[in-house]
Amino acid sequence: MSEAAKKQDALAKTTPYRPADTVIEGGRGFYTSLGFRSARVAMREGRVSSMGSGDMQIRYARKELVAQSRDFMRNNGLYNGMINRAVGYVVGSGFKLQVKPSQGDWHKAVEKKWRKFWKRPEVRQLLSGPRVERMVCRELYTCGDVGLLKLKTGLLQLVESEQITGPKAGDDGIGRNETGTPTMFHVGSYGPAGYVPRGKTTPYKPEDVLFIAEPDRPSSTRGYPPCQAAFPMIHRITDVCDSEALAWQLLARLPFSVIREQGSSLAFNESVADPNKTASDTQDIARRLIELDYAIIFEGLPGEKIEAIDRNIPGQNFSEALYTFLRLLGLPLGLPLEIVLLDWTKSNYSQSRAVLEQAYQTFLGWQMLIEDFFLRPVFEWQLARWIAAKSLPAAPQDFDPETDVEWIKPTFPWIDQLKEAQAYGEQLDRGLATHAQVCKSKGGDRDEIVERRVAEVTDAVNHAKKIKADTGVTVPWQLFAGVKLPGTSGAAKPLADQDVDDSNTKEEGGQEK
Repeated sequence: MSEAAKKQDALAKTTPYRPADTVIEGGRGFYTSLGFRSARVAMREGRVSSMGSGDMQIRYARKELVAQSRDFMRNNGLYNGMINRAVGYVVGSGFKLQVKPSQGDWHKAVEKKWRKFWKRPEVRQLLSGPRVERMVCRELYTCGDVGLLKLKTGLLQLVESEQITGPKAGDDGIGRNETGTPTMFHVGSYGPAGYVPRGKTTPYKPEDVLFIAEPDRPSSTRGYPPCQAAFPMIHRITDVCDSEALAWQLLARLPFSVIREQGSSLAFNESVADPNKTASDTQDIARRLIELDYAIIFEGLPGEKIEAIDRNIPGQNFSEALYTFLRLLGLPLGLPLEIVLLDWTKSNYSQSRAVLEQAYQTFLGWQMLIEDFFLRPVFEWQLARWIAAKSLPAAPQDFDPETDVEWIKPTFPWIDQLKEAQAYGEQLDRGLATHAQVCKSKGGDRDEIVERRVAEVTDAVNHAKKIKADTGVTVPWQLFAGVKLPGTSGAAKPLADQDVDDSNTKEEGGQEK
């Protein structure tokens, strides 16, 4: 037999092993970051990860997650502040409707009708439109989904996540067809005890319900609290803060320790009963006091000494550790530490703008969700009702609500007003931005701003003319419109009569314009 054949024959002679006798490299309990090896270790040790659909994963745990999130909103100031801060960035003072100008004033009539409706769109008449927007956003952050009923009266009824529930245990309250499309929503009302009674729900068709959610998987229908992955971190932060506070409370009662022989019996003889002790208290020996003067002389025997309590024992790196925990806490919402704590002392302008730009990308996603699944459907519903009731003329033939309607959303905040204005000015000069974009960055509508500016300039010119007619002195109209004077770099300032430059009010030949 040739050498090559012998090697081939040796390779063919293998020893079979049962799976239980197989030892993976590193031995039992060995973990690695390599994917396939990690999977084999998991199978060998019986660790199984669920492979169910998105709806199955949250079917039984979602209610507990929502209840935990509600509890954090009530009792945890850090969680409550973080959620409300994110809502403030996403919604701000509210979304503003802007309809594309058309022939005539139809677009102005639509905007006027919307503003009137949006003053009190909620059936209880307790919330204005912007507050409804904030409520929807807060519910999305707190519970992961929220619903609104479109009532026959034309008003909206907010439905909390807990109210969307099925008549049977384990039912999430949403009926689906074979493709997973919602076909029915079951909504219940809170009973006298504050809970939705089991089985007492009302079915609603999808066209009568606005269901807003952020599913995390294609097979998910309902949402869950987006911060649920950080819930263990919230508990840890609470425990750390509580332990630190308790440690300092303990130290406040232990200024120093006296170490001496037979210390317990001597201390009892030198102490007196606590006069504030009540009859229900127990353990008399633990409720005794020793009154000390301002000056203390300790005459100790050999082996006796006094040691001061080190007040740095609990949490010597407490602030650094807490900062690290808080950074991890804001990750699910895309919130940097500066936003979580509202602390910008360790950041300069460039750093602040960089972290806010990253956070704002997350806010944009929530803004688009609110626009697409809440504001646009409500507007189209109301527009159809107004036209059908003939309280609004029919829309122009070329009107398309998808392209001719825009929602001015809260934009990136101006950190340094002067630098932001200078940056936008440079972009305008170089054609990199439009005046409309700059107006939207401040949350304004360009058409409205231009109309107000025209009125202000006209009024300023009239005032300047009146002063000219009354006194014979020419005063620049820019003084009354808040516009900087030509040839100056600052804002308009009052000028003395002899300093007034009226060259811009005369023709080349010296004649007044």
